[in-house]
Amino acid sequence: MPKNRRRAIHCELLEPSKTSPGYYKYQIKIRELDGSEHVVPAYGKDMQDAIERLLWNERVETVMEKKATVPIIVILGLAIVFLFGALSFVKDKPIFILIGILIIILIAVIINRIDSYLKK
Repeated sequence: MPKNRRRAIHCELLEPSKTSPGYYKYQIKIRELDGSEHVVPAYGKDMQDAIERLLWNERVETVMEKKATVPIIVILGLAIVFLFGALSFVKDKPIFILIGILIIILIAVIINRIDSYLKK
């Protein structure tokens, strides 16, 4: 019984690359785990090289998505620590510190949303 995983079910040579001599453009049809199929372009010196490059790019994108969430979590954690530290020192009007921290958190959330929108 074959394993249930993504598979390249069809690969077609389209044309030589216009910008990189010695490379070719391939069109690869991939069947996902849920059974859906989609076509992606890939470039390589031969068909195996094009598929390896495609897999490498997908791995790098997955890692970069995970790395992008870490700074946001760190910023929010530092903001919370700073909030509690600042509130312990300020007795009169802590509302200014709260507003500053909320602005930092709001900016971090907006940057995260813009980044996720641009990646679509």
